[in-house]
Amino acid sequence: MAALDFGMALARGMLPKAETAQKDLINLAGGRNIFKSEDWWNKAVDEQIKSGYRELERTGKEYLMPSGEYKREKTQTSSSIQRDALGRITSFGGINPGVYYASIDPVWGRFSGGGGGVPLGTSTSYVAPEGAVFTLDPRTKEKQYTTREIDIFKTTREDFTAGELSDITASAKRGAEQAKRIAAESKATRKKRGTGGVLAKARIEGEAPATGLPALGEGGLGITGSILGGGIKL
Repeated sequence: MAALDFGMALARGMLPKAETAQKDLINLAGGRNIFKSEDWWNKAVDEQIKSGYRELERTGKEYLMPSGEYKREKTQTSSSIQRDALGRITSFGGINPGVYYASIDPVWGRFSGGGGGVPLGTSTSYVAPEGAVFTLDPRTKEKQYTTREIDIFKTTREDFTAGELSDITASAKRGAEQAKRIAAESKATRKKRGTGGVLAKARIEGEAPATGLPALGEGGLGITGSILGGGIKL
């Protein structure tokens, strides 16, 4: 079974046309230039049709580790008290259960308070994993990491539309026809290559001579002798 990379599989009509679905397949394969068997590509597309494909959520980073391998970035979440322009604590965000708050509304002068904690805003950042390789910038003294970008996909899946499914069916049909044509051309080429050469011109034993050469397995070295009146052919 032939091994194909993404471009070859796409050219054979084995893959969906939807760009989001193609990105999912490239990620699953491990890269655009990674070779996978035809069976692998077929099963990957079948799974997309059955369960849907993953959509790209964002672009992240991988960091070089001392082992020479790359490790995905680390998610870091932090919270802070959120206030509006008048200094009032807003009502959105998380809750810090360990703090009781009470304040006076600066506009109406009313006392307000509540149990359960102060509303907190939550922010998410992505930082280098522990132990990642780095150098110090001589001017700013900041850590400089060796990174590479990666695609990070959503955990949820999106189903193909009816039109996209029709395209997959049509592409698969064209791909099957193309594969049959390539196989037939390859077979014809191999057959043609087998018709040349000295062996091809020598007749099979028992057949009538066609080229003047003896049949395979007949005849010796052309040296004959006589011992006690008997002919010996070497």
